[in-house]
Amino acid sequence: MAVEGGAREVVLGGGEPTLRRDLVALVAGARRLGAEQVALASNATLIDPALARALGAAGLARVVVNLAGDGPWLDELTRDPGGHAATLRGIDALLAAGIPVDVEAVVVRSTAARLALLPGFLRERFAGAVRTLFLVVPERSPDEAELLDLDAAGAVIRAVEANARRVGLPVKLAPGSGPPPCVHGDEPRVAHLYALTAGGGARADHVHIAACDDCGVRDRCPGLSRESLRRFGAPTMTPIRGDRLRRRLSLISTIAAQVERELIQANRDRHPVRGEYAEDIIRVVFQCNQSCRFCFVSTHLPAAADEAIEAAIRAAGAGGRKITLSGGEPTLHPRLLEFVRLAKSVSTWPVQLQTNAIRLADPALVQGLVAAGLDEAFVSLHGASAAVADAVTHAPGTFARTVLGLDRLHASIPVLQINFVICQANLHELCDWIVLLAERWPRALANISFVAPSTDVVPREHALVPLYTEVLPRLAEALALAADRGLQIGGFESMCGLPLCLVPRSLERFAAIPELAPGFDGGEFVKPAACSRCSLASRCHGVRRGYVALHGEGELRPVAAAAVLDGG
Repeated sequence: MAVEGGAREVVLGGGEPTLRRDLVALVAGARRLGAEQVALASNATLIDPALARALGAAGLARVVVNLAGDGPWLDELTRDPGGHAATLRGIDALLAAGIPVDVEAVVVRSTAARLALLPGFLRERFAGAVRTLFLVVPERSPDEAELLDLDAAGAVIRAVEANARRVGLPVKLAPGSGPPPCVHGDEPRVAHLYALTAGGGARADHVHIAACDDCGVRDRCPGLSRESLRRFGAPTMTPIRGDRLRRRLSLISTIAAQVERELIQANRDRHPVRGEYAEDIIRVVFQCNQSCRFCFVSTHLPAAADEAIEAAIRAAGAGGRKITLSGGEPTLHPRLLEFVRLAKSVSTWPVQLQTNAIRLADPALVQGLVAAGLDEAFVSLHGASAAVADAVTHAPGTFARTVLGLDRLHASIPVLQINFVICQANLHELCDWIVLLAERWPRALANISFVAPSTDVVPREHALVPLYTEVLPRLAEALALAADRGLQIGGFESMCGLPLCLVPRSLERFAAIPELAPGFDGGEFVKPAACSRCSLASRCHGVRRGYVALHGEGELRPVAAAAVLDGG
């Protein structure tokens, strides 16, 4: 039934599943029924080399082994003399059979004193072969004296995390378990223990209290367990307010999985001569030297391995796709010039760099990029003055360096695009920004984007994301000013633009925009009922789900066929 219901992974647990004589057949049967992965939750005491090999041959993908201590003292807790040693032998057998092993440890009064020693023990005993240590904080127990309040459990978790970080063992809270992140104060080093996603704040067995009201992750944190609250009362809570910490808490899964997921972003664009093309935006780093609240990149992630970056570049070239090197801020990667050279050698398309140009105030770096083969730059400049731009980027002093970097690029490369992301804080400077570009970088193409709550890391709040109708009068003025100054302008037809029905149509030739392939947006956009009456529906992405959740869909204005044919 699990597979028929759409489950991708089936976990066989118990009790103790290895007590079943037909366990190997169950694993094989789940695979035959279509399960992408079959996992086992076990204490591993009954797993010998023969059983491990049979499970591996049947298609077992991984085993989560229950092991909450670093020595035979654990046998008294489990009431199984020799059980600790047997579990270690079981893990040895699984690893020898090539089956990945994670360890799950319960945080209770009897394990609390020595649990911080477990990461070092696992690292040494299994030579780094155990992948991840998962921590479980139970809410019920046959012996209620074993249960810890959330403050005490949080202290144990922090101690385990510190030692795990020291020995290089990944540690996470088991799904649905543990105290909320606010129990750890403002300690950012434990953020990676959590994997909070928008909408995860609703759980029937949990409740939000007054301390949760102004927390930045209230929409994705379920709050406090009703059972724990009944038994122990509320713990010490420090609501999450810092944007960086909020971002670090907003993961979809493991850090490695999210790095892999965000390394490459597929895109489609249209070249004025060569027509429509596919593009791979490759994030060579996630770190950034600015901190824009509307950035949808997980800037807390570590960079992908150099080999993965190089493989992505080669694959894009082999696939005939344009290569854009991005981040975070790609100029922070020490091997950026090598990546540009590689991209130039494998692709027939111009090589582009997406950057804030802060480090490109250094003429030697610009010269190096040009020599390596850089053809284009797409530069973020989110204001016309230092006061506004530095406030948007939360990086005082960087506006001046970006301007100098733009000067260097304008004089050095064939194609320069300058991007302005419209948000509440800079909307009033849009026209001044047009004047700045026309006067200082007249060869540049102005690209106008619209702030959007496109991922879980972007806040969904009116203070950041204005209504389209608030933007349109200023946008029309800016477009007229650009036309008067002879400045090329674009960006509206991209995923970061606006619904096409709202763009001032006299300045946009919609009929030239190519139709979109179904499903290209990955479900990020919706097309409300109004879109079914619009002649631009096949060319327009629609409205981002996050925008609809924040502001609704009432601003859309379907375009009649005659307007498209007239081009205005």
